[in-house]
Amino acid sequence: MGEYPRAGIKYEDGVIAETGTCRRLCDEFEVIAYWNKRGSLWTDVKVSQREWIADFEFRVNGPEHGGGNLQLWYTKEGRPTIGTSSVYTVEKFEGLVLVIDMYGGQAGSIRGFLNDGTTDFKNQPHLESLAFGHCDYSYRNLGRPSKLQLKQDSSGFEVNVDGNPCFRSDIVLLPSENYFGITAASSDTPDSFEIYKFVLSTTATYAREEPRRVPPPPASQQQQEQQPDLSQDAPPPTEQISNAQSAPQQQPSTDFNALQEQLNSALASLSTLSSTVISRMDSLSALVATAERQRVLDGRLAALENQLGELKQTIALAGKDTGGKFEEMHAKIGERHDALLEGLQERVGHLLTAGGKKRSWGFLMLMVVLVQVGGLAGYWYYRKRRDGGVKKYL
Repeated sequence: MGEYPRAGIKYEDGVIAETGTCRRLCDEFEVIAYWNKRGSLWTDVKVSQREWIADFEFRVNGPEHGGGNLQLWYTKEGRPTIGTSSVYTVEKFEGLVLVIDMYGGQAGSIRGFLNDGTTDFKNQPHLESLAFGHCDYSYRNLGRPSKLQLKQDSSGFEVNVDGNPCFRSDIVLLPSENYFGITAASSDTPDSFEIYKFVLSTTATYAREEPRRVPPPPASQQQQEQQPDLSQDAPPPTEQISNAQSAPQQQPSTDFNALQEQLNSALASLSTLSSTVISRMDSLSALVATAERQRVLDGRLAALENQLGELKQTIALAGKDTGGKFEEMHAKIGERHDALLEGLQERVGHLLTAGGKKRSWGFLMLMVVLVQVGGLAGYWYYRKRRDGGVKKYL
């Protein structure tokens, strides 16, 4: 690893790639400082570990109404696909991007976005809804570098800024073999984005030393090295034993990696199964509630049918009683009519023969007419009373 003179950026030959408007100052990288320009820094070496910590220090200066955005990428494609794009101009990518800008007219914010390679960010009408985490952070004209830290381990993924938590997710686990990159873009009134430091370190569980690429020595030097140097003392036996004991310790680390991957797979399967069970329980609860409502409705319908049957019986009995009363009244009126006729005939005969005197036929006819009128009047009174009685209908 090397380091620029008085710089806070660690680098290795062939690792840092500069594209766009990007220049190296005496003590930092200035990614962008011109209006409507873009710049980027990308690594050419993939991250081979699953657990790591990335420390990123930057500073943003500009006029009062300056603008722009800064992105920290961790993607599978790297520089060839993303280049100098921002989160608003990139299309499809696979990985993570942290956006530092003044979204929504606020003093500043840090937002995290994930993409599995199927979502076109450039054509998203509501890009802000895709953020899985965010926090407010005023980053402009602080007069000091801002310290951003990304950390991923077995417990999840978290982002801290200036030593304070920004956001965290227990279900996000980014894959290895991705590239880190930094891009920035400015507006008409540009901000200056200065990168002071970007250091990637791994945890003790996954730490390993990358093999160094050393050019082969000349042939003359090889011949000299083949001759034993008797002037140098051989290493003590205790050091050889310690080296031999430290070599097999790499195997448990590999086994632990495989075990952790199996555990993560099992947890993902368990989460899927739990979601399925919860969905089935919700469906069953809905069916039980529907059946209960159907049972209550059937009971109410049965009770209503019983009440209707009782009402029909009551109406039928009332009709029978009324019909019997009318028949009894009609019979009594008939008896009274017959008795009146019989008495009238006897009375008329007695009047005709009483005292041996003959009555005139005119008086007889008058009596007959009166009898008929009386009968008609009685019948009319009977019909009026029957029609004026209470009527019940089904």
